[in-house]
Parts: sequence; C-alpha cells; structure tokens
Amino acid sequence: MKTPKDLGYIKNLLLTSVMGGLIGLLNYVFNIIVARYTESSVFGLFSAAMAIIYLLQIPATSIQAIITKKIGENRKYNMNGFKWESLIIFSILGIVISTIFFIFKGQLAQISNVSQDVFIYLAVVLFLAFISPIAKGLLLGVEKIVTVNILLFAETILKLIMGIVAIKMSGSIPLLILANGIPALLTTLFIIPLTKLNGEKSEKKITVNYKDLILTTVSFLLLSAPYTLDLILVNTSFRSEYSAVSLLGKLVYFAAITIAAVMFARLSNQRDVQAEKKTLFISLAGTVGIGIAVTFGLYIFKDLVINMTIGSQYLAIAPYIALFGLCMTGYAVVFMLANYFISISSFKYIFILVFMVALQIYLFITNNNELMQVLNNQIIVYSTLTVLTLVYLFITFKKRNHGEENQIRENN
Repeated sequence: MKTPKDLGYIKNLLLTSVMGGLIGLLNYVFNIIVARYTESSVFGLFSAAMAIIYLLQIPATSIQAIITKKIGENRKYNMNGFKWESLIIFSILGIVISTIFFIFKGQLAQISNVSQDVFIYLAVVLFLAFISPIAKGLLLGVEKIVTVNILLFAETILKLIMGIVAIKMSGSIPLLILANGIPALLTTLFIIPLTKLNGEKSEKKITVNYKDLILTTVSFLLLSAPYTLDLILVNTSFRSEYSAVSLLGKLVYFAAITIAAVMFARLSNQRDVQAEKKTLFISLAGTVGIGIAVTFGLYIFKDLVINMTIGSQYLAIAPYIALFGLCMTGYAVVFMLANYFISISSFKYIFILVFMVALQIYLFITNNNELMQVLNNQIIVYSTLTVLTLVYLFITFKKRNHGEENQIRENN
C-alpha cells in the first residue's frame, strides 16, 4: 500500500513528466528552427558550440545537486545564511573559472573545431552556470516541485523567443549561445530574494561540501561525455547528418530524464535505505516508460517527424532512429542511477565513467570514416555503459544492505 508521501511523490513525477515533456518539446523546437532556417554551416557550428555548452553547464548541474542535497539534509534549520553565502562563493568561482576558460580559448578552439570568436559568449554561459542553478537547488531542497516547473517553463519560453530573434538576425550564433544562459539568470535573480528558508538555529555552521562538489562535478562531466564528445569528434564531412540523428536521439533522452531532479530532491530528504530504493524504482519505471514510448512514436512516424523537424534533406537517417532511441533510453537509465549514486555520496562510479570516456575516444579515433561507423560507436558506448552501471547498482545495493555505504553518507 502506498503512503501519502509515495502518492505525493508520484504526483510530482507525473506533473514533472507532463511539464518536462512540454519544456522538452519547446527546447526541441529551438533546435529545429536552427536546423531548418539556417544554412548547414551555421547549424554545424551551432551543434559543435552546443556540445561545448553541454559541458560548460556541468557546473550548473552539480551546484544544483549539491545545494538540493544540503538543503534536503538540513531543512529543519535556518538556511538563509547558507543561501547568500552560496551565491557569493559560486559567483566568485564563476568569474575565476570563466576567465581561465577564455584565456585558453585558442587551444580550446583548436581541439573543438569551433571559431575563437564565439568563446567570449561561451565564457559568459560558463559564468552564468555557476549562478543560475542556486535558486532551483534551494527550491528542490524543500521539494517545491511546482514552482521549479513554472520557472523552467518561463526560461524555455524566453529561450525560444531569443532563438527566433537570432534566426531573424541571419542565424546569430552569439545570441543562440547566450539563449542557453540568460533566461536562467533572470529567473534566479528573481527567485533568490523571495525564497525564505527559516527554521531552528543549527549548532554548527552549514556550508557547501567542496569535496562532494568536486566529485559531483567530475561525475556529471564524465557522464555528459557520451552525448557531447561525439559531436566534437565526429568527422566534419558528415557532422550535420550525424547531428540530425543525435538531435532526435536527445529527444528521447531528455524526455526520459525530466523526472531526475524530482527523484534527487526526494532522495536528499530520505534516510531509510528501503525508502530510497522505492523512490529509485518508481523513478526508473517512469524513465523507461517515457523512453520506450517516445522511441516507439519516433519509429512509427519517423518520416513524418524528420520532415516536420529537421527537414526532408535528412530522410536518409530514418533507419537509424529507433535503435538510437533505445540506446538513449538506456543512457537515461544510467543518468538516473548516477543521480542516485551521487545522492548517497557513492563516487567510486567515476572509475566506470573514466573507462567509458577512454573507450569512446578510442572508437572515434579508429572508426570515424562514415555515418554508420559513428552510430555503431555510440551504440557500443551506450550499451556498455548501461550494463556496467547496472552491475555497479547491484554491488551498491549489497553494500547498503550491510550498512557499508550508510556510513559514507553520514560523514557528508
């Protein structure tokens, strides 16, 4: 029998799935208008820049996770001081790291095959990635799921508007890049002063756990490699075609992980191992269901979807969509499980991710002459990562059943 907390959690999952689907669709429309209404050279450059942006936004993901976790673990205390301290610290970190990033733009441009001219805008996005997740982390920590969904929807609308303006400006790459950072900054500046985290006084000062922050950042950085490194490493002669396949595959992935933040927020507020497992399995069921449903829809209507989205010039990729969609469903499961490992401070999983990055780079070095080779590379990467992650989950469950992992979490 499900408890009121379980029912409330399921309600939040359903709400986030619906809102996440709508937000994902709008984000997808953003990419579609770039693919359809700009020249292939602009779309190719934008795709490569987006691969870098995905990596640059890793700090946002890890900062949001760390703040969510810290608020969830200490929500009975007054956390207003922690809120402002976090804003100051992460603003300083953002300035320092984005400046270093810009200084090395020459070397980075050579590695990524992206023009140096856009690195000033990428540096701005990197700086904003240190500030924008704070508000959502605070809200998720106290499980204000509805408010977070409203914020994300507002940000997506603003991003889409900026994208349309950029298209009217002949495909302005700077504006397309900044559209991935400015909307979140505006909502953050609005929400932080309004968020009150009152409670009893804590006997000890509550601060950011920098060890966890670094390990979480490394985890998310490595976890993002399968769907970012490919766009950088793929042969430029067919990058636009592969970007089109990847774009449709990401539709499955991002639709399936919409509930990840809700799961992480719930796990951050739980201490019972069995309750954590129930939360995890409910979330995984939702992820797999969404992934398979979206993949099935793409398979049935693949020609229609391609014509209506990226254009008839990419119809040749139709046979690859269903298989790629299933791979992305497996990858979505990996992402959900990685969030679970991070929530319990189980960071040995990083070794698996390091191995996968090395495998992916090796595959692209040795097999990168035609589209099918690259697709096979990604299928191997996603399949292997899914299997290794499930093995690690089994080992983690065995350790937690014997209390070995609980001590790790208590010490954090």
